[in-house]
Amino acid sequence: MMTDSRGDRARELLRAPGHDQELQENSHQANGSYPAEATNGLAFHGISAVQLEGERLSSDPMWTRSNCWSLSYMRMHNMLLEKAAEIQAEGQQQRQDHDDRIGQGEEATISGSLRLLKKEVFSLCPMHFLITGLVISMVLTLLSFLVPFVQGRLVDEALQAAATYKNEGPDAVDIRAVLTPLISLLAALMFSSYFCEIIVGILFAICGHTTVTRLRIKLFRNLTDQEIGFYDAHVSGELSSRLINDSAALSSLTQFATQTLLGSAVKFSGSLLAMYATHPQLALVATVITPVSLMLVKRTGRTVGHYGTVQNYAMSKANGVAIEVLGSIRTVQSNVGEQHEAVYFMDRLNSYLRIIKATVYLETVLRFTQYGLSKTRDVVVLALAMHQVITGGMTIGQYTAFAQYVALYEDGFKSLADIWINFKQTITSTGKFLQLLMRRPQVSFEGGLVPPTCRGHVALQDVSFAYPGRSEHMVLSKVNLDARPGDIVALVGESGAGKSTVGRLLLRHYDPTSGGITLDGQSFSSLNLRWLRAQIGFVEQEPVLFDRSISDNIAYGSARGASFDAIQDAARRANAHDFIMGLADGYETHPGERASRISGGQKQRVAIARAVIRDPKLLLLDEATSALDSENEHIVQKALDELMKGKTTFIIAHRLSTVVRSTRILVLDKGRVLEQGSHDELVADETSRYSSFMRHQIVSPLLS
Repeated sequence: MMTDSRGDRARELLRAPGHDQELQENSHQANGSYPAEATNGLAFHGISAVQLEGERLSSDPMWTRSNCWSLSYMRMHNMLLEKAAEIQAEGQQQRQDHDDRIGQGEEATISGSLRLLKKEVFSLCPMHFLITGLVISMVLTLLSFLVPFVQGRLVDEALQAAATYKNEGPDAVDIRAVLTPLISLLAALMFSSYFCEIIVGILFAICGHTTVTRLRIKLFRNLTDQEIGFYDAHVSGELSSRLINDSAALSSLTQFATQTLLGSAVKFSGSLLAMYATHPQLALVATVITPVSLMLVKRTGRTVGHYGTVQNYAMSKANGVAIEVLGSIRTVQSNVGEQHEAVYFMDRLNSYLRIIKATVYLETVLRFTQYGLSKTRDVVVLALAMHQVITGGMTIGQYTAFAQYVALYEDGFKSLADIWINFKQTITSTGKFLQLLMRRPQVSFEGGLVPPTCRGHVALQDVSFAYPGRSEHMVLSKVNLDARPGDIVALVGESGAGKSTVGRLLLRHYDPTSGGITLDGQSFSSLNLRWLRAQIGFVEQEPVLFDRSISDNIAYGSARGASFDAIQDAARRANAHDFIMGLADGYETHPGERASRISGGQKQRVAIARAVIRDPKLLLLDEATSALDSENEHIVQKALDELMKGKTTFIIAHRLSTVVRSTRILVLDKGRVLEQGSHDELVADETSRYSSFMRHQIVSPLLS
């Protein structure tokens, strides 16, 4: 497992040579004594010395300093290959752990990878555009063979006419009659090729953009269906990077491969036949380097593929940092963390840049070795062809056609090589994307019972639970509870006692490690997940609103499609209507990212309205009135009291007023239920933990 310490690495960079001055200058600026026009430790065109140093290949932790640059580079190359293998092995282990098998056999073979692409990527292409593009691409390839043939004929006819013109005089040759038919045919072929190029480009561009859009939609849907435990093990920034960058790479492969594969294959094989038909001996010389070129292509594809894995890994980590920091910019700036985060992001991105640099060296050498062999071949072919022309073994027109056939052969081979390298790089580097695309959630939204009614009778029977990856630490142990409609159950305990975990189990974000939870006698696991969650109204202590209209935030999820009157009624019952109408656009106002344009209390009331409109049978309230002032709390609490009538309510309690109002109180300690009963019953027992809380008037700190 590859890990690094964010803080340690950033501090190491901050202590780097040349950065002390930069920090001092930033400190002066923070104190107001730093000149406004000055810049932070600039070394070259606005780039700090630390940044320039971080871009150097020799500054990479994998770089081993030695007297020989090539030796240090090859050591880094080998370490990058090991890292790529480690990333791929980690992905395979995750697939085994989650029972989400892409198929080891498929990954190990070309045919398996092609089946994977066909199933998950090519199937998303708009087939009418794709097939039309392939047909026109074939026509374009055939035209490319006719052009050199006609050009060769034209050269021979022109040379023959020139000899006649020289020997017999101008009257013996009708130049227009000689040139017009062949030039007209050549012009028609070239214009047709030009027209086909335009059509093919448009069709495959549409295919590529449509495919990447469908691919992103498919992955996004699959990601939103994953269980919460999946998100405990993944960073949202990395997932966003996979969603955007990897899907674009797969789409480019689809567009490039489909656009050029068939034409390149025909061009390669057709030109090979044409060369041997024109002059077998020269054709043999022209193709003798093909085995060496194939070996180089195979090596390049494997190397670039492994490098692509590390590149995507590095870029996803950098994207993760950017998304996390920009999404928490208030926290960053409030704690004066801008410099720290900038340095950390720079370190992540420079790591990506250094990997790119390492890739460029070896990939360029391999590619241009093949290019050098091709040019050597061209010189040898030219010399032998001129010998044949002089000795009469070949005409100038035949050589003109042969040279173009060689160019077509080289172009076809290069296109097939590029497809192979692109294929290997994309399949290797986007393996994580395909894993995410094919992953099936452990808690599925599909299937399950959909009862016609719901009363709200909830029972926990010997429920024990440990979070995934921490099986040795039981968060809940043998919890039993029977809550019927009309019950208000308060969960009380110190931080870490297990209160929030009970709420997560009720929402079926996780399944119990042992024991079970039932709703109206039916096991949670047997019920349709969407139906189950639609029966629960959930209001968090720090509710989340989306940057879309207030009305959409209220009528969200299972309440989508509710009438505007119902939305307004829910807002009135949550005491939110008046403040909403006071906003610039009323119910169409967008609250901003993380509801930054409205107050905490207003955000809380919108969240309460979101629960009210659904009229759920179960309520899960994480101290839903905690962000309200006394007057609004009283009004909203009355609305909640009305809403809770006849419903089963669970309250993660933080306030004494909430606890006293409950019909039953569960006192949790380290995942166990120490006591349960009403407020009066628990206070009456002077030996109870709850009674001790009350006597010492320390309910607030212990119920947090």
